[in-house]
Order: sequence, then structure tokens, then C-alpha cells
Amino acid sequence: MQSAAVRPDRTLIGILAVIVALVLIAVVVVLTKGGPTKFDPASPEGVVQAYTNAVLGGDSSTALGLLSSAIRENCERNDPTPARGFSMTIDSTNIDGNRAVMRISTEQGTGGLYGGPGYTTDDKFILVKEGGAWRIETAPWELMMCLNMEALDW
Repeated sequence: MQSAAVRPDRTLIGILAVIVALVLIAVVVVLTKGGPTKFDPASPEGVVQAYTNAVLGGDSSTALGLLSSAIRENCERNDPTPARGFSMTIDSTNIDGNRAVMRISTEQGTGGLYGGPGYTTDDKFILVKEGGAWRIETAPWELMMCLNMEALDW
């Protein structure tokens, strides 16, 4: 007596094909996801991005160069140390002549030393235009290079 040849179940093959396709799509999405938006370096957003990257990267000379002349001249140096897991999102930018107010949200400390959830805060940068270039006048406390960068409400 001969046994019948074992034929693969078409339903099982179809399910496996769908699973493989979904895994491949997920891998492509993860690998092609872009990094942070690159802003025009001459825009308020670009200046804040360059400043934040300099502060987080420990490049104090670049960060100080992006501050307004009034802040630089009277700078009482501070070495900011944002919490682990620091990230920032620009919520809005309002430009009024030679002043710009950029509202941001920051998230910090995710994971933390004891696995805490971290925290989110809303803050702002205030920029002024000097010699045609945007310069930072105030920054969130986590990113202050100078202790005299007090927030102005206007």
C-alpha cells in the first residue's frame, strides 16, 4: 500500500506569506523613517535647533555665538545639563518684526534612574534679530547657557 503524498495546506501557506509580508513592511518603515526635521539655519527654528544641538553636544562656543549680544556681553556662565532622554518639539513660532517667540514642549527623564516615566513641560525661546540674523534672548531653563537669560513675558 502506498501512502498519499503530503500536500501543504494552502491556507497555512497563505497565512505565512501574509506574516512575512507584514514583517518586511515593518522593517522597511523602521529603516526609512527620517530623523529630526532640518530647519533653515537662518530661520528662528534653525537657530534654536543649532543652539539646542550645541548645548546637548557640549559645544558651548557655538551655543554662545547664537545668543543675542546683550546676553553674551553680560553672560554669567552656566553649564546646562538636561535630563537623560531630553527631546524637544516646536509647537508654534510667532514672528513680530524683529522678535520671535517659539513655544516648545520638552520631554525629559524617560526611563530615569529608577525607571520613572519622566515629565513634559511647555516653555519658550525668545529670539531677536540682530544684523539680519536671529539670536536667542531667552531659553528654557534646561538649556540656559547664561544665568541672565530670564524669561520675558510680552
